[in-house]
Amino acid sequence: MSESFFYQQCHVVVTLAEVTFGSWEWSYALDTHASFSRPDAGFQTRELALADAIRSAKSRIARTSRLRISPADNAPLAIAA
Repeated sequence: MSESFFYQQCHVVVTLAEVTFGSWEWSYALDTHASFSRPDAGFQTRELALADAIRSAKSRIARTSRLRISPADNAPLAIAA
């Protein structure tokens, strides 16, 4: 199951998987350049896993956007991550 959204001009694709009954994990990709995951998280519902993935992605994007030298830098955010 995948969810997709844009945040601060960055495309995020979140993938959710139920690894065992009632145990969900997530991974996400930023601009299809970098991938991050939280294995063995064991979220009880898909919604909890999705909320945590979105929070993590937005936090990472916000952190990496502060690393940019100038607003004219058009490098994908995932490179700075």
